[in-house]
Amino acid sequence: MQRMPCRVHNGIFMSAFQVLVSFVVIVFLTPAIEYAVVMPRAGRQALPFRWTLDILCSMVAYGGWLAATGSIPIALLMTCALMAVTVVASNIKFRVLGEPLLFSDVVVARSFLQHPKFYLFSIPLAGRIALLVLAIAAPFLLWAYSCAAVLPHLIGVGVLLLGGLSIWLYPAQKLAPTPDITRDAGTLGLPGSIIMYWRQWRRSVDLPPPAALQGKPAYDMVVIVQCESFADPARLGLPPDIPLPAMPGLKRAYDIASQWGPLCVSGFGAYTMRSEYGVIFGQEETDLGFRRYDPFLTAGRERDHAIGNRLGAIGYKSTFIHPHDLRFYNRATLMPTMGFSHMVNPGPHASTPDMPYFGDVALGQTIAGMMQAATAPSLFYAVTMENHGPWPGGPDGQSPLHHYLRHVHNSDRMLLDLIEDMSARNSRALLVFFGDHRPSIPGIVMPSGIRDVPYVAISFPLDDRAARQNPAPLTPAQLNHLIIRMSVQP
Repeated sequence: MQRMPCRVHNGIFMSAFQVLVSFVVIVFLTPAIEYAVVMPRAGRQALPFRWTLDILCSMVAYGGWLAATGSIPIALLMTCALMAVTVVASNIKFRVLGEPLLFSDVVVARSFLQHPKFYLFSIPLAGRIALLVLAIAAPFLLWAYSCAAVLPHLIGVGVLLLGGLSIWLYPAQKLAPTPDITRDAGTLGLPGSIIMYWRQWRRSVDLPPPAALQGKPAYDMVVIVQCESFADPARLGLPPDIPLPAMPGLKRAYDIASQWGPLCVSGFGAYTMRSEYGVIFGQEETDLGFRRYDPFLTAGRERDHAIGNRLGAIGYKSTFIHPHDLRFYNRATLMPTMGFSHMVNPGPHASTPDMPYFGDVALGQTIAGMMQAATAPSLFYAVTMENHGPWPGGPDGQSPLHHYLRHVHNSDRMLLDLIEDMSARNSRALLVFFGDHRPSIPGIVMPSGIRDVPYVAISFPLDDRAARQNPAPLTPAQLNHLIIRMSVQP
């Protein structure tokens, strides 16, 4: 294929018409697309610096495409397309998860390539077709209509640098002093909030090291189970005609727990790593600043806070168990630095439509076998997968819900099995079981301000005096503090 020649009329690179169209697109069209379409709409303001940030971001995109292709029409087309795709993707995420796009979502691109089914289900059919067309058309357009002349590429570099430098001169600390994405998406716009949050994230300081624990292991084994999308169906606000599964495990756990109640998590339908980080590291999201949106990105610099290292210092041997790809959130690299000297990846699992992931009951059996084989005080941290979406759809619109309820019932059975197994052992043990976030089931379970999930902390041998307390709400960080307090004998 031969690229089309670049035509320069009368020795002038940019005609007056091209200059006018470029000005209209950068100054009016792309900012208007962002302002008119992006969600959330509450708190949206047409502030001068929001519009200016949109213009500067459009300049960066336009300059980048022009520097790459040398073609003004292609640069204009791709600039509009990039803004439209970014806004639509953000709106889809907002409807499903209750948050717009964040700077930290860039790392999702790698996960999307590794496991696309985690993400494609949330994109409407029309959107998938549009993405396919764009993926095919964009490389063709970039090749076929790019220009070999040097001048347009140099002008593109100049526009790119001018826009980028202007954005960098904006005072991120003044525009976004504290993380509040709902507020800042309305005042800074989507591209502006992404860039300012990224700049503030880069300025984040590391946490000071924690005080060393003093004492010895209070238990022979501590088992922490982070259960994917685990929630009490009775608290999900489901339609009244939906038969709810019995949850004997959760009921039994509430009856015998030393402490139980709602775990107040920030994510909905995703962001497992936020809950996981809180329970492992014991740091409140309010103290993390802009790291709160994906704390695993900087977790390697805070390893001294990890529960594996802290409990390991007083004699616990720590094991991390997860029946899925350990590359997610870079766990394969991070967990050993967090003090988990053993990594267990149960399986393999033959995926079926009814059971796409490793089952929770089987994972509970794996944990029971590891407890049986333990010869020293041990910490087992397990992350489940059975409840992970997407759940198969159907013509009635409620099939995903029915699949979820069946899987969450299996999670409850795992909890009951672990309770019975640990009750039968002649050993001191602590079982902590919690959900990482509520499920997102479009049209049925939607994002809202109510996001709590259950947690229980059960000490064996059972002590009737500690049972049947009133529920005690905790954050994931506070659950970490509870685990450490119970696991250390002064």
